[in-house]
Amino acid sequence: MKKFVTIHSFKGGTGKSYLAVNLATIYALQGKKVCLLDMDFRAPTQHIVFEPKNVKRWLNDVMNGNAEVEDCLIDCSEKIENKGKLYVGFADFSTEAIRDMISKGRKWETEALQRILLMRKDLLEKMNFDVCLADTSPGIQYSSINAVVAADVAIVVSTLDDSDIYGTTKMINELYEVFQKKVAIVVNKAIGGCEMSDLEKSNIVNTLQEKYRQAIIGVLPCYCEVGKMKRASIFAYNHPKHPFTEMLRMIAAKVEIL
Repeated sequence: MKKFVTIHSFKGGTGKSYLAVNLATIYALQGKKVCLLDMDFRAPTQHIVFEPKNVKRWLNDVMNGNAEVEDCLIDCSEKIENKGKLYVGFADFSTEAIRDMISKGRKWETEALQRILLMRKDLLEKMNFDVCLADTSPGIQYSSINAVVAADVAIVVSTLDDSDIYGTTKMINELYEVFQKKVAIVVNKAIGGCEMSDLEKSNIVNTLQEKYRQAIIGVLPCYCEVGKMKRASIFAYNHPKHPFTEMLRMIAAKVEIL
């Protein structure tokens, strides 16, 4: 498996970033060399999980053409007790940096696309990562579009909220189909999912696949214990036998064969 995977959503609050870090952990524990990129430049969160010290270069610097991606990757394998190789590239979470990224114009975004494509090549070919997961900003932002263009596979995270379904459908039709990208849908925070029968889950999948016209590779129920976990904890690592983790493993396996 040599893949650049973008994890995206129509709106915030879907659990997109949580899914990204847990999938990265699962792949690392399987013996893969994994890179997790926090490319949500408007609301970065991965620094909360990994608490990096003395970051010298951010992914912002790479996008600005002031650094190479290898300069900003930090070995965070200690977070999973060195049971796998997990590297993370962090976005600058300072208010000034977020404002700067929001203010970028079309010309900068065009240049940033070329840098993302080069970064993808360096990560997979030069640095020999097996899988790179890019956690992007929700919605149709230029930075997210660029990450989608660079992706081998795009995971779109949706909830069962009507407005999210409507927006996700529109985004897929207007963005993903234009670039002809492989798309996989993960439905997260399915209320009542734990008590749903297989038939009820199948009906949800069939209904949404008809709307999205894309494969749904997982329906993740709301588990209280997942919601109670602190952001700094990685659920898949701390609870390897939990049904939620088992579902994440199945999602990870499906992404590999897309």
